[in-house]
Amino acid sequence: MAAHEIPPYRTGGRTGPWGKRPKKTVSRSHLPNILGKVDRGAFGRLILGHYGIELSEKEKSWFAFDGKELKGSILPNDKRGEAVVLIVRHEDKQVYRTGFFNGSKDSEVTTARNMLEGAILKQKLSMDPLHFKPDTLIPVHQAGGLFLAGLKGNQPELRAEMEFCSKQLSPCYRHEAKPEKGHGRIEQRAYSCFDVKGAYFDKRWDRAGFKTLVKVERQRFVCNRQTKSVQVSYFLSNMDVQNGQGAMELFQAVRQHWQVESANYDRDCILKEDMLRCIDQKANQTMALCRTLAIKLLHRSEIKNRCELMDMFADDFKACLAFLKSINFL
Repeated sequence: MAAHEIPPYRTGGRTGPWGKRPKKTVSRSHLPNILGKVDRGAFGRLILGHYGIELSEKEKSWFAFDGKELKGSILPNDKRGEAVVLIVRHEDKQVYRTGFFNGSKDSEVTTARNMLEGAILKQKLSMDPLHFKPDTLIPVHQAGGLFLAGLKGNQPELRAEMEFCSKQLSPCYRHEAKPEKGHGRIEQRAYSCFDVKGAYFDKRWDRAGFKTLVKVERQRFVCNRQTKSVQVSYFLSNMDVQNGQGAMELFQAVRQHWQVESANYDRDCILKEDMLRCIDQKANQTMALCRTLAIKLLHRSEIKNRCELMDMFADDFKACLAFLKSINFL
């Protein structure tokens, strides 16, 4: 049975689970037309209003930008399609805000920058190197928020300067994480942070408030190939590290940022986001919002294995109804 079909309660005098005669199943060809008529702005605000995250300026939380292309929206002759940008909280991977853009016309950077308004600016934000730009970082710093932004080849001069600093300066704090085993490989990370308040930065970065450089050395050993590789990453932050606790917070923020990037399992593997073939822009955006809502609801279950939970609901629709009632969704 497809995900959009109603369970087998037949018409002809019988009543459905709500005591009413059910309507006919919506056809697959007609479904995009229905989804396209949804007011996505109102739907998004409704999700945020009922299942959103309350922000506190006193107890700031870490959030990450996570961009994801909706592969089922890519047309045959195109390389890019519709994409979704999520602001995700580190600690529980819950979505705070959702934005959309067309990969062949628009930019993830601009979309994410437009999402930085209101209370989120005063929180703690981790970002990919793609977002390492003055127009993104400066508003966060000026609003009293904190950022941790990756630094790569898109800022070659600044990266070269920070590489030089990491070799010339002694680290304020250093931490070696325990080796992690999984997927046929062993990984170990070594974190170092440096005080760069006295370093020279180009004039366009004057108002960014750079204070701390984080260097991450990641060693990876692939077991079946018996090969070893080393990758070095750099991050800049406006957080002033005063003690080991502050350093560990930044180190943990780096790790959790990477976990957010790899946490699309729920959307791709459980809710089959990339398998939805639909070229209707509005329908794709509505379905992305539906998946965000579904993930928020699944997180409220005592069963933490969400694959198991979805299988149970597919086999027993009454169990799904009981779950939705238990969390006051119905």
